Amino acid sequence: MDEHIEIDVDQLREALIDETGPAAFVGMPWAMADVVALEEADPEELVREAERRGWDLRRFEV
Repeated sequence: MDEHIEIDVDQLREALIDETGPAAFVGMPWAMADVVALEEADPEELVREAERRGWDLRRFEV
């Protein structure tokens, strides 16, 4: 991330899990592992994952 903004990490984590979680319930085994990884991820990992997904992190700005 080029600019420094303060992110609501809990909100970001919840949004990432909300997007990933439903796949776990339709039989995609990778999704459950992803949800567990997101639950345990540190803030930097969450930001990297959101950026990988192309998310605008300003929506999680505090």
